[in-house]
Amino acid sequence: MRKFKKAAALILASAMMLSMAACGENNETTVTTEDTATVTDASVEDTEEVTEEVTEEEEMQLENGMVLIDLNFDDGELQDVTKYSNGGVFDLTVEDGEMVVGITSCGNLDYANQAYYDGFELVKGCVYTFTFDVRSDIDRKLEWRLQINGGDYHAYVGEYIDVTTETQTISVDFEMEEDTDPAPRLCFNMGKMEDMDADPGQHNIYFDNIQLVVKDVSNAEIAEEVAEAPLVSVSQIGYLPDDVKTVIVGSDVDETFEVVNIETGETVYEGTYGRAFYDDPNKRKTRHGDFSEVTEPGTYKIVSSDSGETYEFTIGEGIYDDMYKDVILMLYNQRCGVELDSDISGDFAHVACHTGDAVVYGTNETKDVSGGWHDAGDYGRYVVPGAKTVQDLLIAYEDYNQTADDIGIPESGNGVPDLLDEARYELEWMLKMQDTSGGVYHKVTCLVFPETVMPEEENDQLYLAPISTTATADFAAVMAKASLLYAEYDADFAAECLEAAEAAWAYIEDGHDNDRYKNPDDIVTGEYPDNYTSDELLWAACELYIATGKAEYKNAISEYSSARTGLGWADVGTYGMYDLIKADVTGVDSEIEYFKTKIKEEADYIVARGSDDGYFMSLLTTYPWGSNMTVANNGMTLLMQYKISGDASYMEFAKKQLDYLLGANAVGYCFVTGYGTVSPQSTHHRPSMVLEQSMPGMLVGGPDSNLEDPYSKAVLYDAPAAQRYVDNAQSFSCNEITIYWNSPLIYILTGLK
Repeated sequence: MRKFKKAAALILASAMMLSMAACGENNETTVTTEDTATVTDASVEDTEEVTEEVTEEEEMQLENGMVLIDLNFDDGELQDVTKYSNGGVFDLTVEDGEMVVGITSCGNLDYANQAYYDGFELVKGCVYTFTFDVRSDIDRKLEWRLQINGGDYHAYVGEYIDVTTETQTISVDFEMEEDTDPAPRLCFNMGKMEDMDADPGQHNIYFDNIQLVVKDVSNAEIAEEVAEAPLVSVSQIGYLPDDVKTVIVGSDVDETFEVVNIETGETVYEGTYGRAFYDDPNKRKTRHGDFSEVTEPGTYKIVSSDSGETYEFTIGEGIYDDMYKDVILMLYNQRCGVELDSDISGDFAHVACHTGDAVVYGTNETKDVSGGWHDAGDYGRYVVPGAKTVQDLLIAYEDYNQTADDIGIPESGNGVPDLLDEARYELEWMLKMQDTSGGVYHKVTCLVFPETVMPEEENDQLYLAPISTTATADFAAVMAKASLLYAEYDADFAAECLEAAEAAWAYIEDGHDNDRYKNPDDIVTGEYPDNYTSDELLWAACELYIATGKAEYKNAISEYSSARTGLGWADVGTYGMYDLIKADVTGVDSEIEYFKTKIKEEADYIVARGSDDGYFMSLLTTYPWGSNMTVANNGMTLLMQYKISGDASYMEFAKKQLDYLLGANAVGYCFVTGYGTVSPQSTHHRPSMVLEQSMPGMLVGGPDSNLEDPYSKAVLYDAPAAQRYVDNAQSFSCNEITIYWNSPLIYILTGLK
């Protein structure tokens, strides 16, 4: 197992060559997460991984005079300087050996126009000299900063300066007083400054000779390397007595293992590992051992003869109960527009947030769209991922008769299953998102992502983004399904849902089936783009036909039957296929048989690929942003196939997906916050960052083999694909959370607990 290179006194030369990511919040999960539910996409190429361990010869000692940043633009290139706009408009070019920032509009924020550079390290106790030359067509202020690239984005050092038409050289010596940061950011903010009464209009700002030089290393502190993950892993939560139980070791040594009772110290089982095989995603040999014979309730660990031991785990009934409640309560804690109960939410309780009306983008019209769930680590509310989340709850309730009314939400004890109560909170918000035309607004957010504040402190104007086909079709699907499931509890609400679903379908059929969503220029929050809509239309048609039996929906099922499968936010076809298979409907027999074949193919692919993987994953060497959603969705697909076929082997393999999420993985984490021996502590989730503690019950994104944020680029560049995870709030591509990552976990826990 590699060590994450965070040593403060070692600057890796290769880190200087890393490709740059987009700026800050523009790289939030909600912006660029690719849907990964369609695991059979053969067009995805394996990522080439760096396998060599960094050696002493490849490391560069930090020493006085070392140049960490050297941007002189003499070659006519920007040299990895990147632009970020947050309401401003500007171009970034090189002319006559200078970087030219051509500003058209200053926007409304001081960082509305930002040029930035990543790919260096700031070491605690080290003294640096930062210099650059700057001039401008006009007299104005700008801000330079060397800052943390995540969390609250605070500056380690920086200042506002006055620039004029005369070139001036800025030179500052500073000591890095905070802990070593392997992935800070240099940025120049050139938006609207406090002294601007009006936008100054078109002008250029010119930069040259930007340097960061090590001045004094005498007090530089060498940080300890992050401890290696155990080579031996199991689920850190544990196993039900009759589960198939597998221990995984990253070793090619022919060794044995013992299962040890923690309380008594007694060895209760001795076993041997199977054959060693090369595990490409982890770039090492891996072996599996079976200890299913251990069924006695208790707390255990596994000690391997050569490779160490596992974290402790439990065998017994009810092992998931506490976690299950917190995973559902995560959705309650993400509720918007209502005061959260401190008896439920603890430190994460807050007064009602985002209660003001939203402006319909491009108009003067306003609309009340309060309610719903905050989508992720920010406070946007999005129909497309919200619909996936709702559907996961609805089918968890339906497939497993989950009628529990004691989860601990405010509605508990009202005679309605809590899964339906929690889903209804989002459904009622979604009803507000429907326009009188029947179309559904794609999302409601402010124009930009919020600062690192609690939700009630985001007070910028809310905007309803334009209507989209995907939002409207997803809305139609979940509303049609809700009309059936809520009928016995609230007939009026059920009728309202069905009426809204049919209105949404009519909107699409009335010439609006090509409303592809794209963010307007001044909205930079999560886009959730999707240019392929046949799967959304299939899902909606299936649910509407199940709910109404009308011929128009049956005909649409036939029209869209070849749509993509998937359980993500972008590819959703499996939802419609699965529900149609379960439903008592006629007239679509051939489609149902075809859908059974498609879901079986999907499940068999997961099993076949996972059976050749050290940790039973089907991802090969491509772990996408939000890979844990893929894992949880795969668990759902396998449980669906088990429900369809009755073949228990699919359920057994679904349990392997859950085990991975709970600790049977190569990085040694239980990916659900607050559970297991080692779980994420520094999540990219604003309330957690403000309170400096991770909200319990959140499933983080997990390994991202593409390294899609600067922090992960800096510390994980030499890690194999499956180990590209870091527990740091700056790593939004690894450590953010979303409601639609929790929801498939809710489904598989409901099915397996």
